[in-house]
Amino acid sequence: MANITGRQKIVLQDKFLEGTGAENFNDKVSSTIEAFLAELGNKFKDNWIETTNAKNIVASGGIDKVEFIIDETDANKVTLNILFPYYAKFVDKGVKGVKSSANAPDSPYQFKNYGMNAEGRASVKRWLDSGKAKVTATDVKRYGSVGSERKFSKISEADSKLNTLIYNIKKYGIKKRDFINPVLNETLDGAAKELSDIIGKEIVINIFQ
Repeated sequence: MANITGRQKIVLQDKFLEGTGAENFNDKVSSTIEAFLAELGNKFKDNWIETTNAKNIVASGGIDKVEFIIDETDANKVTLNILFPYYAKFVDKGVKGVKSSANAPDSPYQFKNYGMNAEGRASVKRWLDSGKAKVTATDVKRYGSVGSERKFSKISEADSKLNTLIYNIKKYGIKKRDFINPVLNETLDGAAKELSDIIGKEIVINIFQ
Protein backbone atom coordinates (compact mmCIF):
# COMPACT_ATOMS: atom_id res chain seq x y z
CA MET A 1 0.00 0.00 0.00
CA ALA A 2 1.34 3.45 -0.85
CA ASN A 3 0.03 6.87 0.12
CA ILE A 4 0.22 8.61 -3.24
CA THR A 5 -0.86 12.16 -2.41
CA GLY A 6 0.06 12.34 1.25
CA ARG A 7 -2.61 13.81 3.51
CA GLN A 8 -3.78 16.98 1.90
CA LYS A 9 -5.71 19.19 4.29
CA ILE A 10 -8.09 21.40 2.36
CA VAL A 11 -9.19 24.75 3.83
CA LEU A 12 -12.95 25.05 4.05
CA GLN A 13 -14.29 27.89 1.92
CA ASP A 14 -16.74 30.28 3.55
CA LYS A 15 -19.03 30.13 0.53
CA PHE A 16 -19.69 26.43 1.21
CA LEU A 17 -21.09 27.38 4.64
CA GLU A 18 -23.52 29.96 3.30
CA GLY A 19 -27.08 28.79 3.88
CA THR A 20 -25.93 25.42 5.30
CA GLY A 21 -27.42 24.50 8.65
CA ALA A 22 -25.26 22.70 11.22
CA GLU A 23 -27.69 19.77 11.35
CA ASN A 24 -27.09 18.72 7.73
CA PHE A 25 -23.57 20.09 7.18
CA ASN A 26 -21.80 16.75 7.69
CA ASP A 27 -24.19 14.94 5.37
CA LYS A 28 -23.60 17.48 2.61
CA VAL A 29 -19.84 17.33 3.04
CA SER A 30 -19.83 13.52 2.98
CA SER A 31 -22.06 13.39 -0.07
CA THR A 32 -19.90 15.92 -1.92
CA ILE A 33 -16.68 14.08 -1.07
CA GLU A 34 -18.01 10.68 -2.10
CA ALA A 35 -19.29 12.03 -5.41
CA PHE A 36 -15.95 13.74 -6.09
CA LEU A 37 -13.90 10.64 -5.23
CA ALA A 38 -16.17 8.40 -7.30
CA GLU A 39 -15.57 10.71 -10.26
CA LEU A 40 -11.82 10.64 -9.56
CA GLY A 41 -11.84 6.84 -9.30
CA ASN A 42 -13.62 6.48 -12.63
CA LYS A 43 -11.21 8.95 -14.20
CA PHE A 44 -8.30 6.83 -12.97
CA LYS A 45 -9.87 3.70 -14.46
CA ASP A 46 -10.39 5.40 -17.81
CA ASN A 47 -6.82 6.76 -17.87
CA TRP A 48 -5.44 3.36 -16.82
CA ILE A 49 -7.23 1.48 -19.58
CA GLU A 50 -6.34 4.10 -22.20
CA THR A 51 -2.65 4.02 -21.21
CA THR A 52 -2.32 0.23 -20.99
CA ASN A 53 -3.97 -0.13 -24.38
CA ALA A 54 -1.79 2.57 -25.93
CA LYS A 55 1.36 0.88 -24.58
CA ASN A 56 0.09 -2.60 -25.49
CA ILE A 57 0.35 -3.71 -21.86
CA VAL A 58 -2.92 -5.69 -21.92
CA ALA A 59 -1.50 -8.56 -23.96
CA SER A 60 -1.41 -11.01 -21.06
CA GLY A 61 -4.97 -10.11 -20.08
CA GLY A 62 -6.41 -8.94 -16.78
CA ILE A 63 -4.19 -5.91 -16.18
CA ASP A 64 -7.09 -3.62 -17.06
CA LYS A 65 -9.15 -4.95 -14.14
CA VAL A 66 -9.02 -1.85 -11.94
CA GLU A 67 -11.48 -1.14 -9.13
CA PHE A 68 -11.86 1.49 -6.43
CA ILE A 69 -13.50 1.62 -3.01
CA ILE A 70 -14.45 4.74 -1.03
CA ASP A 71 -13.95 4.35 2.72
CA GLU A 72 -15.30 6.87 5.23
CA THR A 73 -14.95 4.93 8.48
CA ASP A 74 -12.83 7.75 9.93
CA ALA A 75 -14.94 10.82 10.77
CA ASN A 76 -12.09 13.16 9.76
CA LYS A 77 -10.91 11.41 6.64
CA VAL A 78 -12.22 9.91 3.44
CA THR A 79 -10.07 7.35 1.62
CA LEU A 80 -10.18 6.44 -2.04
CA ASN A 81 -8.69 2.94 -2.33
CA ILE A 82 -7.58 2.08 -5.86
CA LEU A 83 -6.96 -1.61 -6.48
CA PHE A 84 -5.25 -3.03 -9.55
CA PRO A 85 -3.69 -6.41 -10.40
CA TYR A 86 -0.76 -7.48 -8.23
CA TYR A 87 1.54 -8.13 -11.17
CA ALA A 88 1.03 -4.63 -12.63
CA LYS A 89 3.90 -3.33 -10.51
CA PHE A 90 6.26 -5.84 -12.15
CA VAL A 91 5.26 -4.63 -15.61
CA ASP A 92 5.61 -1.03 -14.44
CA LYS A 93 9.08 -1.38 -12.87
CA GLY A 94 10.23 -4.26 -15.05
CA VAL A 95 11.95 -7.39 -13.77
CA LYS A 96 15.61 -8.32 -14.04
CA GLY A 97 16.22 -11.65 -15.72
CA VAL A 98 18.07 -14.63 -14.27
CA LYS A 99 20.98 -13.99 -16.64
CA SER A 100 20.50 -10.36 -17.74
CA SER A 101 19.36 -7.07 -16.19
CA ALA A 102 19.40 -5.10 -19.44
CA ASN A 103 15.60 -4.81 -19.75
CA ALA A 104 15.15 -3.32 -16.26
CA PRO A 105 18.53 -2.37 -14.76
CA ASP A 106 17.01 -0.27 -11.96
CA SER A 107 14.16 -2.62 -11.05
CA PRO A 108 13.87 -3.85 -7.45
CA TYR A 109 12.54 -7.17 -8.82
CA GLN A 110 14.44 -10.10 -10.32
CA PHE A 111 13.59 -13.62 -11.46
CA LYS A 112 15.49 -16.20 -9.41
CA ASN A 113 14.83 -19.28 -11.53
CA TYR A 114 13.22 -20.49 -14.76
CA GLY A 115 10.08 -21.97 -13.22
CA MET A 116 6.59 -20.52 -13.65
CA ASN A 117 3.32 -21.47 -11.96
CA ALA A 118 0.19 -22.58 -13.82
CA GLU A 119 -1.43 -19.12 -13.66
CA GLY A 120 1.68 -17.50 -15.08
CA ARG A 121 1.96 -20.08 -17.86
CA ALA A 122 -1.70 -19.52 -18.76
CA SER A 123 -1.13 -15.77 -18.98
CA VAL A 124 1.92 -16.18 -21.23
CA LYS A 125 -0.01 -18.67 -23.37
CA ARG A 126 -2.78 -16.10 -23.93
CA TRP A 127 -0.12 -13.63 -25.01
CA LEU A 128 1.41 -16.17 -27.39
CA ASP A 129 -2.00 -17.18 -28.77
CA SER A 130 -2.86 -13.52 -29.39
CA GLY A 131 -0.09 -13.36 -31.97
CA LYS A 132 1.62 -10.45 -30.20
CA ALA A 133 4.48 -12.69 -29.07
CA LYS A 134 6.44 -14.50 -31.76
CA VAL A 135 8.31 -17.76 -31.23
CA THR A 136 9.54 -19.67 -34.28
CA ALA A 137 10.77 -23.22 -34.73
CA THR A 138 14.23 -21.71 -35.16
CA ASP A 139 13.94 -20.12 -31.71
CA VAL A 140 13.06 -23.47 -30.20
CA LYS A 141 16.09 -25.11 -31.82
CA ARG A 142 18.34 -22.21 -30.83
CA TYR A 143 17.54 -22.40 -27.15
CA GLY A 144 17.35 -26.18 -27.06
CA SER A 145 15.36 -28.24 -24.57
CA VAL A 146 13.57 -26.06 -22.09
CA GLY A 147 11.68 -26.89 -18.93
CA SER A 148 9.49 -29.98 -19.25
CA GLU A 149 11.08 -30.81 -22.62
CA ARG A 150 14.04 -32.14 -20.69
CA LYS A 151 11.82 -34.74 -19.07
CA PHE A 152 9.51 -35.64 -21.90
CA SER A 153 10.62 -36.38 -25.43
CA LYS A 154 7.08 -36.11 -26.79
CA ILE A 155 5.81 -32.57 -26.57
CA SER A 156 3.58 -30.57 -28.88
CA GLU A 157 4.94 -27.76 -31.02
CA ALA A 158 2.69 -25.29 -29.16
CA ASP A 159 4.01 -26.34 -25.75
CA SER A 160 7.56 -26.25 -27.07
CA LYS A 161 7.08 -22.65 -28.20
CA LEU A 162 5.42 -21.74 -24.91
CA ASN A 163 8.31 -23.21 -22.93
CA THR A 164 10.81 -21.33 -25.07
CA LEU A 165 8.98 -18.03 -24.59
CA ILE A 166 8.78 -18.53 -20.81
CA TYR A 167 12.47 -19.45 -20.73
CA ASN A 168 13.39 -16.24 -22.56
CA ILE A 169 11.17 -14.11 -20.31
CA LYS A 170 12.77 -15.56 -17.18
CA LYS A 171 16.29 -15.39 -18.62
CA TYR A 172 16.19 -11.83 -19.96
CA GLY A 173 13.52 -10.34 -17.71
CA ILE A 174 10.64 -7.97 -18.37
CA LYS A 175 11.19 -4.52 -19.82
CA LYS A 176 10.29 -1.54 -17.65
CA ARG A 177 7.11 0.15 -18.95
CA ASP A 178 6.71 3.00 -16.41
CA PHE A 179 2.99 3.66 -16.71
CA ILE A 180 1.55 3.74 -13.16
CA ASN A 181 2.90 7.12 -12.05
CA PRO A 182 1.96 8.87 -15.32
CA VAL A 183 -1.63 7.60 -14.93
CA LEU A 184 -1.73 8.80 -11.32
CA ASN A 185 -0.28 12.19 -12.19
CA GLU A 186 -2.76 12.69 -15.02
CA THR A 187 -5.68 11.66 -12.80
CA LEU A 188 -4.70 13.77 -9.79
CA ASP A 189 -3.58 16.84 -11.71
CA GLY A 190 -5.62 19.74 -10.38
CA ALA A 191 -7.73 17.51 -8.12
CA ALA A 192 -6.68 19.16 -4.85
CA LYS A 193 -7.32 22.63 -6.25
CA GLU A 194 -10.74 21.62 -7.53
CA LEU A 195 -11.67 20.02 -4.24
CA SER A 196 -10.45 22.96 -2.17
CA ASP A 197 -13.25 25.08 -3.62
CA ILE A 198 -15.97 22.97 -2.06
CA ILE A 199 -14.69 20.71 0.74
CA GLY A 200 -12.97 20.90 4.13
CA LYS A 201 -11.92 17.35 4.86
CA GLU A 202 -8.68 15.41 4.75
CA ILE A 203 -8.27 13.36 1.59
CA VAL A 204 -6.12 10.25 1.32
CA ILE A 205 -5.65 8.13 -1.79
CA ASN A 206 -4.25 4.63 -1.39
CA ILE A 207 -2.99 2.33 -4.11
CA PHE A 208 -3.27 -1.40 -3.45
CA GLN A 209 -1.27 -3.93 -5.50
